[in-house]
Amino acid sequence: MKKKYPLEILRQLNNYKKNIPAESKFVKPEKGYIRYEDVDSESDFYFQINSYAQNQSGFYYNVEFKPTSANKLGKREGTYKYADLNHQIKSWSNVLKQFNETEYFDDDPITTNYTKEFFEEYKILEDGADEEPFDLKRQILIDKYLDSSIKYLEKYEEKNPEIDLSETKEEASNLKEHLTELSKNQVVKRLSKFWALCRKNGLPILKKVFFELAKELITEFGKKMIGM
Repeated sequence: MKKKYPLEILRQLNNYKKNIPAESKFVKPEKGYIRYEDVDSESDFYFQINSYAQNQSGFYYNVEFKPTSANKLGKREGTYKYADLNHQIKSWSNVLKQFNETEYFDDDPITTNYTKEFFEEYKILEDGADEEPFDLKRQILIDKYLDSSIKYLEKYEEKNPEIDLSETKEEASNLKEHLTELSKNQVVKRLSKFWALCRKNGLPILKKVFFELAKELITEFGKKMIGM
C-alpha cells in the first residue's frame, strides 16, 4: 500500500504521525491520513489531514481543523504546502495549550489549587515527558492503582451513603480509558486532579488513596511521598 504514495508524501506523513503536537493525541481517522484530537476528553477540538494533491509548485494538503483560532471556535478547511501546514499545526496546538492552561470560571477554586499543588510536586522533569507516554510497565501499574482506588471509593460510599464520590470515581475511570493516549505529564496532571478531588472529599480518603495505595506508583515516578 505504501508504494501508492510519492516518497515525499510518505516521509512527511510519517513525520506527522511521530511528532504529535503538544496537548493533543494521535487518533486513526475513519477517512483521511492523520488526525489529532485534544487530550481533554470533553473537547471536540481536532486537526485532520484529509488528502494531498500536486500542482506545478509541488505537493499540498487538504486539512480540516477546529477551532479556527483562540476566539473563533468553528471549524475551518484549507489547503497548505508542507511548510505552511507545519506552521498551522503549531498554531492550532498553541490554541489548545492556551485553553488547557486557562482556568474555567465555573471550576471549584479549591480543587484547582489542590491540583496545581500536586502537579508542581510530581510533574516529571525528564526530557520528553510532555510528549512521550509511560512505558507498558508503568501504564499497567497506573491502571492497577486506579482500579484499586475506584474499588476503595465504592466501598467508602457504601459505608458512608451521605457522601457522593461519583465525580472522583469518574475522573479515575476516564484516566483509565485514555491512559495509553497521554504523555507522562498529561497522566500526572490527570492524577493530580484525581488526588485533588480525593483531598477535597476528606483526609481519610486522601490518606488511603494517596498515602497508601499510591506508594509504589509515586516511587516509579522517582519522587518521594509528601511527608514521608
